[in-house]
Parts: sequence; structure tokens; C-alpha cells
Amino acid sequence: MENQKMEDLLNLALEIEEAQREKSDQLGVGFSESTGTWELIVKYNGDIARLRSNVIRVEELIAGYAIVTLPESLIDTFTQLDEVEYVEKPKRLYFSTQAGKQASCVYPVTARAPYLTGKGVLIAVIDSGERVILLPGC
Repeated sequence: MENQKMEDLLNLALEIEEAQREKSDQLGVGFSESTGTWELIVKYNGDIARLRSNVIRVEELIAGYAIVTLPESLIDTFTQLDEVEYVEKPKRLYFSTQAGKQASCVYPVTARAPYLTGKGVLIAVIDSGERVILLPGC
């Protein structure tokens, strides 16, 4: 049965066989095959630091978020704790930026000669007519 505190992608990654997970570009992200552990993004409340142990590594972020690394076998038990509100796996940023480039029509000019980069271009952002911010090109 799916765990309601875990995102659908993480539930799927945990349900399928490891061989199938390895074939996917997204499902294995966050899993370390050599240690059998997952690096997960956790939304929590209260004191998550008390969950640190020899097998659970907790890196607290801000606003009730943390990165938790733990063995795959402990994920279900971990998500049942009262402090844990929601758990998701990390995503590959490459695919996110690639989709954004394609949607904004930037991709065609960065994928072929002359490989336009925007280097040397200045961009001005006008904020409520009171100030101008100049940003250097990439």
C-alpha cells in the first residue's frame, strides 16, 4: 500500500525492482547503490535532530525542511514518525532546466552553432520606476 506521506515518484521507486529503477533517468536519483541508502527531502515539524543516529544522517535546512540519508529498509518506519510531514526524492536539475529552455525557445540557439550564450549582454530590470539593476551577461 502506498505511503501517503511520500510523493508518488518515491513510492514508485521503492515498489519496483532495482533493475527497473536503474533503467530510469529519474527513479534512481537519490539512491546510493553502494550503501543501499536514499537521500531524501523531508518536510518536518518539531525537533528532527533527535532522529540522528549511526544509520540516519540529518542535515537541517530552513523553514522545516531537511535532507535525510537513511537505509531503504527504514524509509517506511521513518515516514510514520510524528515529526515527518512529507518525504520526496531529489530530482535531476538537468531535465528541469532543459524543459525550461525548450519552453522558452532558448534551446535552439544554445544547441547549435553559433552556440549563443548571452555572454557580454547586459540586462536591465526596472523595479517600480525607482531604481535600475544591471546584471552582467552569463
